[in-house]
Amino acid sequence: MGESWDEVSLKDARSSLDKEVYDVVEDLVKNKGWRLREQGHKYAVYCPCTDGRANFITLPGTSKNPGNAAKRVKRSASRCPDRHELMR
Repeated sequence: MGESWDEVSLKDARSSLDKEVYDVVEDLVKNKGWRLREQGHKYAVYCPCTDGRANFITLPGTSKNPGNAAKRVKRSASRCPDRHELMR
């Protein structure tokens, strides 16, 4: 594992993520520069300003409350440790 993980396309993740979560991930990947990678059983998005750190958010495949899961992903992404302006 580690740095050899390959990025996956949004198309690959669309069928296995809840729609609300997918919409947030799609915005992060297409508009904000985050990278989507397969990790564990599902996926994770990686911050574009990691500089060697593993700053990532794991994504729930199917959650009890997809709306809350999407809010959690968006909130976590807005707290990037380098405090860049990607979420505006």
